[in-house]
Amino acid sequence: MADNVSQSISETGVPTRSVQRDPEQTRKALEGWFAAALPDRSQLRITEVRVPDASGVANETLMCDATWTEDGQEHSDGYVVRVNSPDFLYKDVDLEVHANMYRALRDEPGIPVPVVIGYCADTSVLGQAFFVMERLDGQVPGDTPPFHTTGWVYDLLPEQREALWRRSVEVMARLHRVDPAKLPFLERPRYGGNGLEQDLGYWLDYGQWASRGRPHPVIDTAADWIRANVPSAPVCGLAWGDSRIPNIMFRDLEVVSVFDWDMVCLAGAESDLAWWTVMDYTNTESGGVQRLPGIGSPAETVRLWQELSGRPVRDMDFHLVYAAYRLAVILVRLGDLFASAQSMPAEITDALINNNPGVQYLAQMLEIRYDGPIQMPWPGLQIS
Repeated sequence: MADNVSQSISETGVPTRSVQRDPEQTRKALEGWFAAALPDRSQLRITEVRVPDASGVANETLMCDATWTEDGQEHSDGYVVRVNSPDFLYKDVDLEVHANMYRALRDEPGIPVPVVIGYCADTSVLGQAFFVMERLDGQVPGDTPPFHTTGWVYDLLPEQREALWRRSVEVMARLHRVDPAKLPFLERPRYGGNGLEQDLGYWLDYGQWASRGRPHPVIDTAADWIRANVPSAPVCGLAWGDSRIPNIMFRDLEVVSVFDWDMVCLAGAESDLAWWTVMDYTNTESGGVQRLPGIGSPAETVRLWQELSGRPVRDMDFHLVYAAYRLAVILVRLGDLFASAQSMPAEITDALINNNPGVQYLAQMLEIRYDGPIQMPWPGLQIS
């Protein structure tokens, strides 16, 4: 059971409801949008659209190919279309934030991202808002199953995996140096005064939204602890949000792109390091999976980040609890989505709602009395 629940953490893109798209209608709709968005490209044709059978929890992804004539020359290229989903894993979803992040990071040194072609809020085109970006060539470390167990990262030499891990931490550290003034669209003043307060306000609100009025002793106790222990002088700044190696594309062990901005915020670097730690453990030590040689442990990741950033981390005990809380409430929501769609066995959805890894981590971190089985031991984080 623990293995199945752990695997579900990586499956937040698993369909929760069927979406039937007609490929030809989709092709024509995108062709019209591309022609209007890129008027300098004459005779533009969308030659192929690869349509998934179902939409993901966060959003739907379409792949398309285009040909056109420009300055008398024939051109072709591939594109990714990210379409909003009617089944939201996250609260107050705004797909335009993703497009804005790619645009804001486009000129940042050492943070490669794809070029955004455009954003469309008109739901009459594809049924939901969407944005289009260039399609990049590369490899993404596996999420399901975790790359520690199989796949192209598993097949690398230890020194190659170490290079991949180091470059992942390096690009995360560069993200943390981005000037928040470039990201005004991430401000949430209704939730608080600084970036951490704003993110806390959002996730505490999310926890209540996801609970749907159901009491959850561990999550409720953790929420009270978080409110009572907010750092008095946090170091705020850009936080990637879903900071993980599987959210990076590589080519020849070099970073090609950073992606996935569903949880992006201004809570600061420690928020990312704690999330990296929690998500790393769910796919390794806590899940009984042996870490691949060359992939640094969370403690090694934090130490490397400190070396790259030139400062020590702060308030990590708080941020680790906060990361476990976010994981807990996200998985409660995911369990409800799976239950509604009847896309997972009842015992899995029940475990996600009542005994997910985030809940188990919180019970251990805060020594909360808990009757549920602890199947995901919390290894702790010893930096020094």
